[in-house]
Amino acid sequence: MREFVAVDVATAGERAAGRAPSHLTLRFLGEVTLEQQAWVRARLAEVAAACRPFVMRLEGVGAFPSPAHPRVVWLGVTDGRAEIDDLARRVRAALEPMFGPDRDVFVPHLTLWRVRSPADRRAAEEILGGLRPIPPARDVPVHELLLKESVLGPRGAEHRTLASLRLGVP
Repeated sequence: MREFVAVDVATAGERAAGRAPSHLTLRFLGEVTLEQQAWVRARLAEVAAACRPFVMRLEGVGAFPSPAHPRVVWLGVTDGRAEIDDLARRVRAALEPMFGPDRDVFVPHLTLWRVRSPADRRAAEEILGGLRPIPPARDVPVHELLLKESVLGPRGAEHRTLASLRLGVP
């Protein structure tokens, strides 16, 4: 199974409506066997127990690899940045013995959309250039780590939660 570790950012209403995006990825794992999954859950439980819940603020837009050449348009994290950076660092360190070091630099962000068409590119240019309103800032309580599965299908990836581990709970 293709798996990743994330935190939930969706409200109950957004989840019920099936509106994306619903999570902020801390570490992508790739293919994980059932035996590896048990090990991952145990490591994530240790990380979750050692971290306290916090609130992060989703605010401002950006793009990867750059605003001039957007392939991904995202919302950034302002308040709570130190806490989400620390949580990601702990997750990555805990999983490194099995999955190796994560080669991607962690930049906390919530993907709004991927640029796949001329219309996507126009929308990216408009929002990044200030011609289109950006989503309003919002505070998101972070109180659990999620182990998620990503199933690729004709309409894109579908994500299922395999495990939910409360922060600050031994």
